[in-house]
Amino acid sequence: MLSGEVEAKVWYYLEKEESLIQEEKVKTEKSEKKYGIILNKKTINFYKRLSKFEKYDTMETKNKIKILNNFYLPVEVKKVTNNEYKLVKREYSKEELEEKILNELKEQMKSEIENKEIVNEHFTTEQEGEKIKVKLLYEVIEKIGTEEKLVS
Repeated sequence: MLSGEVEAKVWYYLEKEESLIQEEKVKTEKSEKKYGIILNKKTINFYKRLSKFEKYDTMETKNKIKILNNFYLPVEVKKVTNNEYKLVKREYSKEELEEKILNELKEQMKSEIENKEIVNEHFTTEQEGEKIKVKLLYEVIEKIGTEEKLVS
């Protein structure tokens, strides 16, 4: 039985555009916790109002009540945590933003080019007014053949 491998140069391309002036979330030290109970898919909250914060992220955790080793009651305790944040304007230099976008694109591309031989990595940057566009191109050697049984 004869076998062979087929390899080809394959291009992977990503681009991203961002503004030099951005609003970023900055967490404050303020948070609030609220509790509730879930009985047979019905929720009883021990709080009546919305968050006291204007801008906040919500994290909800549920814990089942366990008796003995592997026996759970049909009751869950729900904990809602609201963490306040503020939007802060940040102005990037062209070089800072280019590096930030390039790192994000490389991280995004990592899973696609994993375990492949990288032949070439190339990026370009374009600026239009307050926006910067970064284009990233990877050229990799990839096995593209499929194994099939030949019948004669």
